[in-house]
Amino acid sequence: MSSNLALHAATAGRFDNKPGARFGSRKRTVTLQPGKKSRLVFLTEPEGLAVEQYKILRHRLRTLHPEGGVMLVTSPSPGEGKTLTSVNLAFCLAEGGSKTCLVDLDFRAPGVGSTLGYEFEDDSIEDVLNGERTIAESARQLGERPLYVLGVKKCMASPGHFFKPEVLTPVLNTLRSVFQWVILDFAPVIPMSDVAEIAPQADGALLVIRTGKTDKSLVVPCLETLGSKLWGVVVNDSPISGSSYYGYYGKHRD
Repeated sequence: MSSNLALHAATAGRFDNKPGARFGSRKRTVTLQPGKKSRLVFLTEPEGLAVEQYKILRHRLRTLHPEGGVMLVTSPSPGEGKTLTSVNLAFCLAEGGSKTCLVDLDFRAPGVGSTLGYEFEDDSIEDVLNGERTIAESARQLGERPLYVLGVKKCMASPGHFFKPEVLTPVLNTLRSVFQWVILDFAPVIPMSDVAEIAPQADGALLVIRTGKTDKSLVVPCLETLGSKLWGVVVNDSPISGSSYYGYYGKHRD
């Protein structure tokens, strides 16, 4: 899932971790130059089928939830494409004009940085949750599009203290007040309890499964864990007109 990218970071302004806070005139930007192996399809294949599938997903999300919201992206188990889906969906929402923030909350196996080819060495979501940095000090804008990213500095085995409502909820409320869409790339549902702990703090969730990879016996427990928070399902590697890439998005119904 990693990408071969070259990036350049510029200096930025400040915005506090308070509801209603706004970015200043100066911002921290990252310029992406995708390599041949990159799967950031909005940069490498802007006219491709995968981009069209993401646009369909964007349209359905906007139709069902025109106000946007904080959306958790997870999967039944590792290796099903949730991080790549999170990143490309965030690009798609931003390309459509929605101010969007992509947040890596998969502390045990963070993947947003490697997918973008960027290391969050100085500023990270951990610093924000610890109260050591503001969101503006840690967030990076990807080019000139209205897309920002908060990444993980280093993986950790026990990130549960970050998911406590008194720690995470104020940060999510601030992000809600600034961005129309907040995409949370999160850990798989099974076997950890992280998703059950954080789902109540999100507005909705997408479940990402992969054709030929996902263990069908895990799907029902995932649906039960996400419950009413589930906004839909994304099927990766589902053949469409002879092309095996991204499948459909469907509204979950009981």
